[in-house]
Amino acid sequence: MAILTLYGALSITLFALWIRHKSVLRQRKRLALKLGSMKGNLTETSERLDLLSRGVDTILSDAPEVHDLLGVHKSLEAAEALLFNQGIPVSNSESCAIASHAVKSLLSHYPEDSAEDERSIVQGLKPLSKRLTAILTEAEMKAEDIELSAAEHRRVGELFHSVDRFDWAADCFQRANDLDPEDESALRSLSEIQRKNGDLESLDRTLERLLAIVPDDIGVLNEQSVLLDSTTDERLTRNRKRLEALGATSTSSEEEGELSQIAQRARDSDVGGASPSNTAPRLIEKAAKQLLLGEFRAALESVEKAIESDRSFGQAWSLKARLVAADGGAIKDALKCIRRANALGEYTAILESEILDNDGRADAAIEVLQEHLSRTPGDAEARGRLSQLWLASGAADSARQTLSEAPEESWSSASLHVMKGRLSLVESDNHRDETGKIDPLPVIDALVSFDRAVEIDRESGLAWLGRARALRYQKAFDEAEVALVRARRLIPDHPSISLEEAQLFLETGDLEQANALTLEATTILKDSKTVPFIRGIIAARHGRLEEARKLFSLCLQIDPNHSRARLNRSSAALLCDDLAMALDDANRLVEDRPNHELGRLRKSEILMNQGDWPNAESELRELLKLNNNHSMGLVHLGTCMIAMGKSEQAEKPLNKAIETNPSLSEAWYQRGLLYLDFGRSEEAMSDFEGAIRAKPQHLDARLRIAAIHHEGSDAEKAASAWRKVLDVDPQNRLARRRLEECRGQITSRRGALLPKD
Repeated sequence: MAILTLYGALSITLFALWIRHKSVLRQRKRLALKLGSMKGNLTETSERLDLLSRGVDTILSDAPEVHDLLGVHKSLEAAEALLFNQGIPVSNSESCAIASHAVKSLLSHYPEDSAEDERSIVQGLKPLSKRLTAILTEAEMKAEDIELSAAEHRRVGELFHSVDRFDWAADCFQRANDLDPEDESALRSLSEIQRKNGDLESLDRTLERLLAIVPDDIGVLNEQSVLLDSTTDERLTRNRKRLEALGATSTSSEEEGELSQIAQRARDSDVGGASPSNTAPRLIEKAAKQLLLGEFRAALESVEKAIESDRSFGQAWSLKARLVAADGGAIKDALKCIRRANALGEYTAILESEILDNDGRADAAIEVLQEHLSRTPGDAEARGRLSQLWLASGAADSARQTLSEAPEESWSSASLHVMKGRLSLVESDNHRDETGKIDPLPVIDALVSFDRAVEIDRESGLAWLGRARALRYQKAFDEAEVALVRARRLIPDHPSISLEEAQLFLETGDLEQANALTLEATTILKDSKTVPFIRGIIAARHGRLEEARKLFSLCLQIDPNHSRARLNRSSAALLCDDLAMALDDANRLVEDRPNHELGRLRKSEILMNQGDWPNAESELRELLKLNNNHSMGLVHLGTCMIAMGKSEQAEKPLNKAIETNPSLSEAWYQRGLLYLDFGRSEEAMSDFEGAIRAKPQHLDARLRIAAIHHEGSDAEKAASAWRKVLDVDPQNRLARRRLEECRGQITSRRGALLPKD
């Protein structure tokens, strides 16, 4: 029984295995069929791809310009990768360079040589133009960021115009006109966009610029006349007289239709003084436009009419306050308007503080803002303004305290970051005033703050201005210039723009530009201490030392604590041999700022010029307590020791000076003199040569080398050394005389060697 059971189980197992085997065979068969089908499909696909490739090649052979556009596509793709996809931040200048390369790649396929009406856009260029505007928009760039010529800006504007990116097109046309005010085509294209957009105020300004180029253009004269119709603008009379002179007092029917539409829009928007509605909001809108156009009196009249129309309109009272305060300083009337506006719920805290501050009442302005912030601590603009007032009054600590009390949510405002950056720069300036050198850490903090402000608001002109200054402190002059360009565009009338540009040019050695910009600033900043200071530096660099001394004196009259002006006046007086003034300024500087390294160094130099070696030594010892590695201080100390007959004490500071700063020529020279005094001529010669390596024009070192050779027996070496002196100073009488002596020796020796009869 057991055997039967075993056989039964075995039979079932074998049957199951057989069934499994059959199933595997069926699966293998299906798989083989499927693979065969896939192979066929792959073959077919390959054939289709080959056919498609040949078709593409055929198309590209017939239209090579399309093939070229693939390069533009790659350029745009590369720009996107560099700007957004690489995960590595790029600087502003790098972004500009990347974008400029992409734009130029696109322009390479948009012909320039042909006439405008013959110029055509290559098929496929328009979608690439759209893609480019998307890249530039995402990168938060403006036309001015793209490094192009005026003609190139105009051409790229035409491309953007063709794809209905009117914002970018207008920006490019405007930039083209900025670079080339005579570019008529750019202005006409710009006027077309402004006309379509109904921006009639801008259109009026563009037409005026066009008339400066083409004063007898009938179409432009007609169009602007329509805009100015029903006004008292003297340009309307001018245009009509020109049209009469040209015999073109009427327009064609087509022109009439277009101009009538413009006229209607002008009337609808109240451009040019057409009668607006009598509602207070419309009157205030008109007043704001008039104020922008510089029509101060007309703006005030519109505001008065608005108040007559609705005395409960707070905005009218607020604007009246601003206008009245600017009109001859009627501060009491302005403040009455402020109180009325405030009672009507209008926001007036900042305006009131500005009016009070302009009236010389900074304390009252501060109180107004403090009271406002006690009720509304989250007002970032008011807090930034208060911090600014504290800083202007000399209370930098109070300014910092004001910022530190700002709620966390307030820091989403760019204004607070701008003030934080300014305070960091003040800290850097204070450190320089106290020590005579820049501390790099506050400058880094300032740059971080300004960068954050720009991230929040790229249109913050003050952020760009601060960034430019911080970059100048870091010697990043190219980036500073880029930031200044942005600042001037955003806040063109800011009084500090010209001064900052002047200082940048001063740093880069362009004294003519620096002087021109300083003179520009002079017309705005009457009592600025910075203006005479910069002019003094320019005069000094031109060698006009007496003029420089007078300008530094003027700076000190405005601000007696201006340490750099006092230091520079001391230096100018020293060079003018006015040792008394030089020493007085140095003494004052050191007394006021005991840690001022440059002040102590200058004082020691003046004392050395007076032959007061013991006091010079004492001053240098104090300097080295502040900075024991001050290389020039070590050199001067060595010089003092030699002069006082303490040569054995001179070698140590001179050795340390060379170790600290091997490129300091004076350290090598002074040690050479010391070794010469010790009778160690070879070591002295080596050090004089070291001085020349550090400063090839070092005349005294060359004279010493020549003198050592002259005392030796090699007249040819001596002659060579004297010639090198004359290379530096062709008029040196000693070198000429000694060279003649050497030539005589050489001639005599050669004569002695000749065979005798």
